[in-house]
Amino acid sequence: MLDPKEYDPEELRTLAGAASPTAEPTDEERRWAEPADFLGQAEASAMAAQLGDVYYLQAAQGGAERPYLSALPAAAPGARLALDWLEFLVAVGGHDRAEEALDYYQRVQWIGADASETLAELLPGLSAGGDDRLRPAHHRTSLLFVARLAALR
Repeated sequence: MLDPKEYDPEELRTLAGAASPTAEPTDEERRWAEPADFLGQAEASAMAAQLGDVYYLQAAQGGAERPYLSALPAAAPGARLALDWLEFLVAVGGHDRAEEALDYYQRVQWIGADASETLAELLPGLSAGGDDRLRPAHHRTSLLFVARLAALR
């Protein structure tokens, strides 16, 4: 059996593709060593992909009229997607902030009264979640959920 302790550490680093601790890190290594910059780029990339999905879904529907989602789709995939959305909202902000978000989405006409009422009825059945403030990125994710639900109608 091979025992890594019997090998030279420098040889093991070379075999693993890792740089020597005394070597100057490459640009690629620095990118991974600085998570804040990497995470910022990843968030921007995810946001762009989400907005692209919304535009594609809107085009597939022949344009979007407000409210984007007047009622929840009756099909099982729509019910699962709606629960996923509510679980996301509750996980971030808890029941109160999720309910406030649904009210806000109705005011800005992302969802209609029927959809808002149905979603609000489902909230109490979900496990309590976080207590953070919903940020713009969370609302963008909600808009993506709305677009996907509207595409299922």
